[in-house]
Order: sequence, then C-alpha cells, then structure tokens
Amino acid sequence: MQLIVNKKFPDNFLWGAATSSFQVEGAWNDDGKGLSVIDMKKKDSTITDFTVASDHYHMYKKDIKLMAELGLKAYRFSVAWTRIFPNGRGEINKKGVEFYNNLINELLKYGIEPILTIYHFDYPQKLVEEYGGWISRKSIEDYVNYACFLFKTFGDRVKYWLTINEQDHVMRMPYRLGIKEKDKKVAEKLGYQACHNMCVATAKTIENFRKLLPRCKIGPAVSYSMVYPATNKPEDILASRDCMLVRYNYLLDLHCKGKYSPPYWKYLQDRNLTPTIYENDEKLLTENKPDFIGINYYATSTVRYFPATDENPIGTKFGKLLPEGESGIYMKIRNDNLKTTDWGWEIDPIGLRLCLKELYDRYELPLLITENGLGAHDKLENNEIVNDDYRIDYLRQHIEQVKLAINEDIPVIGYCVWSFMDLVSGHDGFDKRYGLVYVNREDFDLKDLRRIKKKSFYWYKRVIETNGEKLY
Repeated sequence: MQLIVNKKFPDNFLWGAATSSFQVEGAWNDDGKGLSVIDMKKKDSTITDFTVASDHYHMYKKDIKLMAELGLKAYRFSVAWTRIFPNGRGEINKKGVEFYNNLINELLKYGIEPILTIYHFDYPQKLVEEYGGWISRKSIEDYVNYACFLFKTFGDRVKYWLTINEQDHVMRMPYRLGIKEKDKKVAEKLGYQACHNMCVATAKTIENFRKLLPRCKIGPAVSYSMVYPATNKPEDILASRDCMLVRYNYLLDLHCKGKYSPPYWKYLQDRNLTPTIYENDEKLLTENKPDFIGINYYATSTVRYFPATDENPIGTKFGKLLPEGESGIYMKIRNDNLKTTDWGWEIDPIGLRLCLKELYDRYELPLLITENGLGAHDKLENNEIVNDDYRIDYLRQHIEQVKLAINEDIPVIGYCVWSFMDLVSGHDGFDKRYGLVYVNREDFDLKDLRRIKKKSFYWYKRVIETNGEKLY
C-alpha cells in the first residue's frame, strides 16, 4: 500500500528495551531465592549457565543509570517467581520483594516506565515436585495468587503488565514445564494440557487485575511470526495458513476470542492431544480478554505442503523447539530472498509489519513490541568499543516498518529492543549477544563484568531523542 500521510511516532510512544530475570540477574540462590526449573536444568559443558548471568541483581543501579543515559522511555523486565515465593507459594521472601521495589523505584527516579512480566520461563521447582507444575489445575490458583501479590505490591507504580512470556515455547520445551516423561507423545499431550491451564490462569489473573488495578493495562507476550507459502500452488498457500494456526494463532484465539477455533480443535482431536476442559473455562476466557498484545518478533518462515504418507504418518515432527515439519501440514524451506543472522534466522523487517497488520486485523487490540533484536558474535575492539553496525541496520529496518504500520493506523504503543544488555542466551550462552550494552564476560570467564556501550547504544539514543525521526 502506498501511503500518503507520513505520520510521526506518537509523542507517548514507549521506546524501550527488554531483559528477563533468569538471563540477567544471576544471584540464583542469594538472599533466600528458591529454585526454579531453570536452575534445575542440566548444565551444558560448552556454554555458561544462569548462576551469575550478567549479575544485574547486584549491579542494577549502574544498569539503570545506563538506561537513563540511553534515554529509555520504558524497560521491560520479569520478576523471578521464586525470588518472591521461594517455594512457589506460602512464605514471602522479603529480600526479593525489596529488590524489585528498589528496581522499580530506581526506574521511576529516571522517568523510565516499568513494564513487568509476571512469568518468563522460570517456574518454581517445588510446585513441579509437589503436583507437576503447569500440567496440574493446581497451578492456576498458585499463579493467580502470585500475580495478585505483585499487583498489590507494585501496582501503585507499574502501569503495564505482561502475563506469561512465550507460552507456546514453554509448552514445547519439557524442561521448562518440569516434565521428565520420556515418551514424546505423552509429553506432547501434557504440554497441551499445560497450555490450556496457562490460558485459564491468565484469564483468572486478568479478572483479578481489573478489580485491583482498573486503570492499568495487561496482556500476554507471545512469540509471533508470518509463515509464507513456498509457491503460489494452492496446497502451499493452505500449508502456510494451517501452519500459522497450529503454531501461532491458536494461542491468541484463546486469549482474545476465548475459544479454540474448530479447525484447531479438530487438529488436536486427530492427534489425541485435546486437553481436559472444565465447565467454566470458556466463560472465564471469553469474559477476561487482554487490553493489548505483546509481540516478540525475530524472523519469518516459508513452508511447502508436506503430505502424510506411510513413511511419514500424520503428526510426524522434525526439529526441537518449533518443528521443521509436520506431515499432513507443512515442511519449512529456506527463503532465498532473505539474508540470515549468524544463527541462520532469516532477517525480514517487512515480516514485522505484516505481523502487526495480521494481529490487528484478527484481534483489534493495541500492540506492544516486547522483543525484537539481533543475536550476533559481537567483538570487543581495543577493550572499549563494539562496532555492531549489523545490529543498527537490523533495528533501523524493523523500526521503519513499525512506523509504516503506524501510518496505516495500526495502534502500536511501544517498541522494546531485545535486549538492553548482553545476557545469557538460552541455547548459546554468552556467545550469542543481543545487547545494546556489552557485558565483559565469556562463557566460563567472568572477567570484570564491565558494561561497555556498543555503537548501537549511541544510535538508539539518537532514535529515542528524535522520537524515531533520525534513523540514519
């Protein structure tokens, strides 16, 4: 679409950056913090773990001072559930509460809007041991009680809340659910039950949120992507639409429409993956929809139709986190029109705009970009600078597409770079860096943990100062 009016970013646009607790805080067992499923993950001998991470727990004042220098309007962070409730519920850890109180107050001192993620992968290990965690309905009450404590404790200062980060990733990664089931089919079915329970927990949480914090806003943070057909063959186009449904749209249909779409429910039935649904669940989901949608966007996918055969019976999957193919639906292929990152992720700025258009068309809710960024092999030069022009180029192109979406009257309320500073990547340790600020450590060498501003830091500072007018 050729646009005529060139709108600017709104004056109150939330120029931000993001992190998550377990990837930056470190202090994994300091000051009374309990164990999470992340702490229990088997250590990989080739990459760092999360015990120290970027040591944000001890260095948060220095980090927030850097955020202020950057000019951030918002900072998206997550609370470590077991830093508040070491056992997942019951006894409150005052030191944990004090840390987040101090963190929020320090942000507000510099005029930075806190965006609080209630739960970002690090589920309490005690609750997994007690009743299986998210696969049990007992998890719903414990999550709601935890969330309500946060509302009552921090709600006088936090206006924007995110319920669950990338719920689809949680359900597809057994260790993040605490599932030790070796039978992959059984584990997969448990994952879909956990997903349903998380949706019900979200709805109950929103119901309480509206009573406790009626002037604030709340929504999920979802991983979202566009899926392109490999050709103009009708079967490839159908494969792309079906892939969008079973990988992305099903979840927001639950959150924003309150129900499973009939094609998706049939998909679950055919594979014996249907969750147990309680009588009041649909009513609860329908009556407690989010105020906005948080979107984590990095790349797009391209697929061709993948027919089911005797050799590949329906439901066969390939890959790990997000399957490379599912017989009877789709098979991912390389898109030769797009460049890739160091990790092979296809770089597609227009894909972000397409996602924003798709989401608003489907759900008609304001959108907050909660994550967008480039992971790369950054190099520290002369012990003082990182010339990450590749990151600047990536961010610039994506922000340009956000502006074009706003020009199409799509209500985008903010943009958070992933990430503010280097943090521990879930699969690649400190080898894969996303930050605007370099953290001086390597996987097994803490070095001095100095914070060093990258070239992208200074670029993003100018973007914020000019409210997105100076991108070059």
